[in-house]
Amino acid sequence: MLGQGCFVPYSFADRGNVWSEQAAAGQVPTQSWHETGALAEGLIAGTLVATELGWQPVEDLQPGDRVVTFDNGMRPLKSVRVSTLWTAAAAAPTGLWPLHLPAGALGNRTAMLLLADQPVLIESDAGEDLFGDAFTLVPAGALDGYKGVTRTAPAREMTIVTLEFADDEVVYANGTLLVQCRNGHRPTASAATVTMGDISPYRCLTETQGRCLVAAMHTTG
Repeated sequence: MLGQGCFVPYSFADRGNVWSEQAAAGQVPTQSWHETGALAEGLIAGTLVATELGWQPVEDLQPGDRVVTFDNGMRPLKSVRVSTLWTAAAAAPTGLWPLHLPAGALGNRTAMLLLADQPVLIESDAGEDLFGDAFTLVPAGALDGYKGVTRTAPAREMTIVTLEFADDEVVYANGTLLVQCRNGHRPTASAATVTMGDISPYRCLTETQGRCLVAAMHTTG
C-alpha cells in the first residue's frame, strides 16, 4: 500500500495523455511541469531515501517517519503525497523528459531517474566561483550531458512521491545524491526566481544558470 497521503490528482487514464496538444507540438515554455499540467518535482518510485531505519523506497515512507537530512539530522515527515503521472511518451516534449543518472554520476550508488525540475544540491568549486557559494540547488534538467546524465522517455505510468517536512530539507537519495524536498509553500513559476532564494539556505539556480554551472564543472573536471 502506498503512503497515507496517497492521492492521484494527475492521473489522466480517461484522457490517455497528460500532454496538451500544444505540448505535443513542442510549443512548451521551459519553466516547470506545473505550467504544462503535470508535476514539477518529487521523487520517482523506487528511489531509496536514507531514514533512521536505513534505506527505504520513497513510496514506502509514511508521515512521521524520521528521515536523514543534510543540514538538520533526523527530521520527521510532515506529509507524503503520492501521485500517478500518465504520459504518452511520443507526445511528451523532450525538455520535460526525466533524467537518467548512471550509477556514480552524482554520488548515487545505483542508476536512477529524476524529474526534470527536481532540485539537486551540488557542491563544486565552480559554484563558488560563479555564485559565491560552493553549494547550489540545480534543477535536474540542467545536468543533461554531465557525467553520462541523459534524458529518457517517460514510462507510460510513473508513481511520483513528494516528501514534505516542516521546513525545506535536503535528503540523501540512493547514496550521497542530495535532493531538496520543499515544505509545500511553493512559489508560482513566475515568482520562483524572486522567492525561492528567500526560503532556502542555498542559492536556487534557474535552468540557464544551472547549465552555466555544469559547463564550468565540465571545464574544471
